[in-house]
Amino acid sequence: MELTFIGYAQIVLGMLVVIAGNMRHALMLLMASALFNGSAAILLPALGGSSIPPIQFALAFVFLRILMPGSAAIGDLPEALKANRMLALFSFYGIATAFILPRIFAGSVNVYPMQFNDVADLFATVPLEPTSQNLTAAFYLLGSLLSAIVVWIACRRTDAAATMVGTLIVMAWVHSILGLAGIAIRGTSVDAVFELFRNSAYVQMDDAIGGFVRIRGIFPESSAYATLGFVLFVANSEMWYRSIRSTATGLATLVMGTVLFFSTSSTAYLGLAIYGLFFALRIFALPGATNFAKAKTAFAAIGSIIFLSALLFIASPALVEGVVDVVKRMTIEKSSSDSGMQRLYWAQQGWDLFRHSYGLGVGPGSFRSSSIFFAMLGSMGVIGILSFLSYLIAAFQPWRRSSWTESAIPAENLGGALGSAALLSLIPAAVNSPTAVPGVTFVILASASLALRPFDLARRIDPFRRAETPVSATTVAQ
Repeated sequence: MELTFIGYAQIVLGMLVVIAGNMRHALMLLMASALFNGSAAILLPALGGSSIPPIQFALAFVFLRILMPGSAAIGDLPEALKANRMLALFSFYGIATAFILPRIFAGSVNVYPMQFNDVADLFATVPLEPTSQNLTAAFYLLGSLLSAIVVWIACRRTDAAATMVGTLIVMAWVHSILGLAGIAIRGTSVDAVFELFRNSAYVQMDDAIGGFVRIRGIFPESSAYATLGFVLFVANSEMWYRSIRSTATGLATLVMGTVLFFSTSSTAYLGLAIYGLFFALRIFALPGATNFAKAKTAFAAIGSIIFLSALLFIASPALVEGVVDVVKRMTIEKSSSDSGMQRLYWAQQGWDLFRHSYGLGVGPGSFRSSSIFFAMLGSMGVIGILSFLSYLIAAFQPWRRSSWTESAIPAENLGGALGSAALLSLIPAAVNSPTAVPGVTFVILASASLALRPFDLARRIDPFRRAETPVSATTVAQ
């Protein structure tokens, strides 16, 4: 086990939170750690090159803060677990099957493993067997559940809403600036500083395509950068649509969206396209719940970006050919490329293993997929996919008005924005996630939504209370 410089920095910040901070600071530390998802806080060479990312390492200090003597937060643990019970079922089942199912089905089927050294054959497989990746997947599943618990506890405090909103805004700006800075310093000596943050075991992909530098910030490759960027984009966009700090969230949405637009990442393009479709369908399908002023502003912003891009292309005709070539390669031609066919093959593995295991799955970490949902099918079977979908429905709550538009109740309003963002944040994972483990950013948004807007409608209680004190029993109306 090797502690990196990021890990040392987190120890310092984490101990400050434990000793002198409160749950607000703990929530900020956990969320900010997501900006380093492409980095490692701890390297684990003995486990096949696995690593512990900063956001998982930050959990240790957040839990220490909860367990501090005199903290009222510790009394909320049972309620937090109950609120996230479907995620708990998903996680505990996944942890158990990560150790059991690979042994039951060992040697009965061939798979493309999570880590494979034979890169010469894109479709080579090996017999299924227990590996260190099963342990890694189990650890990440536990981390996702613990993240949900601590976020729920933190978001049951009066200052949680402002902290959540402010942190998401700052994260969008920092992520955007780091992405643009990565382009500006590429090829210079300063780029070595960014390389220090790319210290995890992830593959370092080519950061240029068709002569265009791909935006990746401090992440190892563009797709990972775009995945987090899209989460921050939709979170700020949904808050802006509901008039939550409109100016700040609107600017953060515009900047993050523009960076994604020029990122040359197929993940970003797919995410933006599907979100645009969702935004438009919400307007036309639910006109009574539409904020037309915000809708007009959104379409005006999109039109402005297109107009400015057109002016740029007119000024440089040669640029048009290059951009068209890049877009074709990252979208239309992607499916017929070697990478596209390999990803399709990885996704197919999930369905084949679901059938082979009679709906049980073969255990998280047993094979590589290219979609979180196919990974769930193949890894955790019927129980895994149903428990996760139940948790997703509980967070989004599509039957509530606040899931689609602005609510007059602050808690409902922010809860609806975060619930919608949690659902939409899965778009990148649906086409590029190698495992069944949901990202911690999804869990943060979903659990915060459940804390602000409880799923048990008959037992809903006031989500706002004094910091570090027990919740009141005041009922909140929709």
